[in-house]
Amino acid sequence: MKKYILLLFFTAFVFAGEKTANFKVKGMSCKFGCSAKIKTALEGVDGVKLCDVNFETSTTTVTYNDEEILDKDIIKILSEKTDFEILIENKPKEETSPFKRFLSKFFRS
Repeated sequence: MKKYILLLFFTAFVFAGEKTANFKVKGMSCKFGCSAKIKTALEGVDGVKLCDVNFETSTTTVTYNDEEILDKDIIKILSEKTDFEILIENKPKEETSPFKRFLSKFFRS
């Protein structure tokens, strides 16, 4: 029984969804301060793995675990902690590791 629980836990861990989404940020007026404000707002948020801000395109790219946080939660956090208008720019893309792709061949339904 312990082996099955361990296998179930391992499978859930392997198939956890890591996604990347682009958000449009309206209202940035400075290259360094505004970027730092966005990064600080997402710093320490459970599920957020990476945040990259591009001042020239007024976008931020966030990589996150969708089992811990959703894109709408990221928008809410950024809207509350900054003065910027945040909109999702594209549908989040799921990142798949080579190991995950290999295992998915055996566990597809």
